Amino acid sequence: MLTSSFTTTHWWIAAIASGIALAVAAQSLATSTKSRLLTALPPIAGGVAIVLDSAARGYDGDTPLALYTLTMLGLTLCRIIFAGYLRRQREVIRSGKVLEPATGKQTALFLFTFAAVVMAMAVLL
Repeated sequence: MLTSSFTTTHWWIAAIASGIALAVAAQSLATSTKSRLLTALPPIAGGVAIVLDSAARGYDGDTPLALYTLTMLGLTLCRIIFAGYLRRQREVIRSGKVLEPATGKQTALFLFTFAAVVMAMAVLL
């Protein structure tokens, strides 16, 4: 594992950096100023939830931070992997056409890709 020597401080830095990475990656999905602000909420909400849950359980170890980091990096990488598809969807929105809802196969592909990315990172990190 590449992060076997990480201290809790290192994990905090990684968690903050990965949350920022997701917020930046999600900015390109936003079509208005309001939605740009809303795209920053999931990383912040996830971070708050991890801190509160850890505090409630009296747990101050690295595991919650590692899980948060893996999730944020996984979503960021999925944003990069699906960049072409998301670009095409944004062009549809800009042209004024109505988006078609994601099919079951598309949703399954995203979830499978996300799980594969997170597992690969878990092995490497």
